[in-house]
Amino acid sequence: MIYKYVTEKFSHFNLADEEIFALIGILKFRRYKRKETIFYIGERVNTIAMLVEGAAYSTMLHDDGKERITSLHYPDSLSEIVFNYEDYLQESPSQKNYLVYEESLLLLLDINAVRRLYEQFPRFYQLELMLMQPNLLLALKSIHILQGHTSNEKIRLLKQHFPKIFQLFPYSYIASYLGVHRNTFNKVMASL
Repeated sequence: MIYKYVTEKFSHFNLADEEIFALIGILKFRRYKRKETIFYIGERVNTIAMLVEGAAYSTMLHDDGKERITSLHYPDSLSEIVFNYEDYLQESPSQKNYLVYEESLLLLLDINAVRRLYEQFPRFYQLELMLMQPNLLLALKSIHILQGHTSNEKIRLLKQHFPKIFQLFPYSYIASYLGVHRNTFNKVMASL
């Protein structure tokens, strides 16, 4: 199953068989139960997870003591990679929890294991960067959405860029992600 997934998911990278088998040696699938935590607040995250099946999200505790949803993830999209790039690049413990919303299958890639293969396979450095690229695009789109001036505009932009989120997650999660009160969110959704 890993071979087929790797060859399909990274087909544009033109990996040689030797590179594919080296990657397969450090990748592993893991199934998570509904609401199970993938990464914890305070943990140093050195694993990149790709969502193969299911849905996941991250939460962060804000200064007001309320937990807010900070990202929503689902397969075959810009948000299929579940990873805290911000804390990873700053080399600090995670400020977020990452959980699965429903039973999910993730493909886990240990970054340190990839780095040990750099000497033998220099292109793996590009692979790490290539995995980060969609997250950068996602961050830029999220900034655009979250800078919407009104609740209506935020919801409209999210629906435009990520319509599948509205099929996968409860409205309360989406409202939390957008920073919109759930009653306001419901009123806006009823008017769309």
